[in-house]
Amino acid sequence: MRADPWATHVLLLMIALGLAGCASGASTAAAPAPVAVTGVSSLAGKWAGLLEMEGGRDRDDYLEITVDPNGAYRAASTRQIGLLDVRGTVTVTDGKILFKGERGGQATGAMFTQPPPDQRLLVVNGASADGRKFTARLRPQR
Repeated sequence: MRADPWATHVLLLMIALGLAGCASGASTAAAPAPVAVTGVSSLAGKWAGLLEMEGGRDRDDYLEITVDPNGAYRAASTRQIGLLDVRGTVTVTDGKILFKGERGGQATGAMFTQPPPDQRLLVVNGASADGRKFTARLRPQR
């Protein structure tokens, strides 16, 4: 039994339209939207994600940051060589997040939300006390 050429063309057209719909749906996904941070209390809690250090040999480390409602923070990561354990303060002024480490490192942060479901993302960019730049992408932990 031979397939009808008309049916074959219709089937190919349906597949092409279906793939185009998938591609256009993927490209219309909402980009992360900035979230206004009004105070340290909106950052309070445990955050975790990946830390990318300059000169880190294309390797990210798992980082956990705990922010207290009073503005104190502790960041910890077990690295392949040594342990990262940093303490300091975090402040929010005019919606800007600033982290200051006890040893001199500094970083700025920005909060984003990604739908669905509305998930917060904290992106922190800074430099350690020895000048090495880093970026951390963190999500709240429960």
